[in-house]
Amino acid sequence: SVLKQCKDVELSFSDVTGKPEIFKGTKKGMLYLTPYRMIFVSKGKDPMLSFMMPFYLVKGCSIEQPVFSANYIKGQIQAEAGGT
Repeated sequence: SVLKQCKDVELSFSDVTGKPEIFKGTKKGMLYLTPYRMIFVSKGKDPMLSFMMPFYLVKGCSIEQPVFSANYIKGQIQAEAGGT
């Protein structure tokens, strides 16, 4: 079940050195919050159609509140063994 749905979400990845081109740049779309994971679904023609983040793989999560820009959530996600 979806607990929360957010429109106009931006997703970006840092430290993408050596990673596939699909992880580069800022993706725009919707975020769905479920009891077990966050699911990002991109809009438009982005090659990354969706990205799933199970909570047990998210580490160091914090809410950042800069003075002169929008609030955002920052954290690290570890790739799941055998994931695609």
